[in-house]
Amino acid sequence: MNKLATIFIILICSAVCQSQILKIDKGNIHSDSSGYFMGAVNLNFNINNRSATAEKDIKFVGLEANADVAYIADKHAYILINKINYFKSTGGPLLSTGYAHFRTNFLRRKKLSYESFTQIQYDDGRNMPFRFLLGAGIKYRLASTEKAQLFIGIGGMFEKENWKSIEDEHKIIKKEIWKTTNYINGKIRFNEHVSFNTVFYYQGGYDEESELFRSRISGDVVLQMELSQRLSFTTTFTAQYEDKPIISINNFVYSLTNGLKWSF
Repeated sequence: MNKLATIFIILICSAVCQSQILKIDKGNIHSDSSGYFMGAVNLNFNINNRSATAEKDIKFVGLEANADVAYIADKHAYILINKINYFKSTGGPLLSTGYAHFRTNFLRRKKLSYESFTQIQYDDGRNMPFRFLLGAGIKYRLASTEKAQLFIGIGGMFEKENWKSIEDEHKIIKKEIWKTTNYINGKIRFNEHVSFNTVFYYQGGYDEESELFRSRISGDVVLQMELSQRLSFTTTFTAQYEDKPIISINNFVYSLTNGLKWSF
């Protein structure tokens, strides 16, 4: 059994034993129900342009796995999101990215609720061995019908990142920045089997060391087609733009994935 298959099996086992932007379908979190777990395991094939430098726009292919779980209590919701991705270019090394994200939605039944979150992350493809963030904010339900939901979130966070220098691979550039973090999240269910989810984030903060303001815009668009009660086919487009990258990397990166999702 190869290394990628072994990692995927470990992720599935972890999700089952524990009974997780966010691959759990938030539209299935019923405001009038509580005291239950829900989750999802995804396996995706992807193509993207996560080049290490702006001069080399190389295409990659890879395998992505997610193992997510949420506990829905009477007043609050607790969500754990885990992702690992292995990818490779022709003639290049095997690289990986991954993160773990934990989020709590307080007073989830209310139109105005509150959130806290923390995340740890790494990205070999972009020369970022470490990223940590901690933040909180408010979440407001703009609209909610039987077939559509729309939310906005406004908050702040502390972000710490380590980057490997492109010129000197032994040099680590460290950044600690306070940022605003805001998002808009929407879902439309076209029929019993097809749904569309999207979330867009804006994060920005002043880098005192470099004396400039750094902004990041990112988003996910997911089209989901249910094959059975538990199994779905998903197509996901993820993109991110940074106006002033800390090291010389592409300002814009994207990822297009197709795969299967098992929900529980």
